[in-house]
Amino acid sequence: MAPFWHVTNSKSEDSHGGTTMTTTKDKIDRVMFRQVHKEQQERAKQGPEGYTTTTRAVIRLIENQLKEARIGEYTIQCDEAKSRKGGGKAPSPLQYFVAATGF
Repeated sequence: MAPFWHVTNSKSEDSHGGTTMTTTKDKIDRVMFRQVHKEQQERAKQGPEGYTTTTRAVIRLIENQLKEARIGEYTIQCDEAKSRKGGGKAPSPLQYFVAATGF
């Protein structure tokens, strides 16, 4: 059975009008990916010790619904759609959440 996702070589528009991000198979080091997964499984068998992390974000309101978050060395923005009184300049918090479930 094929997975519900697929890998191609280009960007394409999905059925909802959004852009689907894609990659090529040769950019994924499958051996390293499997090794990292195996190491994480082994650590999980040892219990919760060593798994406590603290992640902090600094959020600032830029305008209306547009916000900026600094998380470590990264800066991201989120906004709401114009229909929700936002400017539509960045993904909504819900869109980030949905994407995060795939990460």
